[in-house]
Amino acid sequence: MANRNDKNSGTLTFEEALTELDEIVDALETDTIPLEDLVNHYDKGMNLLGQCQTQLQHAKQRVETINREAQAGLSVDSTEASDNDDNDQDPTDELF
Repeated sequence: MANRNDKNSGTLTFEEALTELDEIVDALETDTIPLEDLVNHYDKGMNLLGQCQTQLQHAKQRVETINREAQAGLSVDSTEASDNDDNDQDPTDELF
């Protein structure tokens, strides 16, 4: 069974991927890294960046869906409230 914290599993959380990406950026900014390692770090960093972007896009779509559903629910509720307002007249209004 894959462990979510296993950096090689490809199932990192957004926060884990971002932390690892920060570590790679720090490593790339040093002048002492050999060229082959630099390219490997860059490749891994680009993969992590893609993962982060995908996760952010999914989160954004989910938030948009939640907002649409909430707005649709509010529209239905306000329409029902308007309909009920017409039917909920005070019976004493007819006396005067």
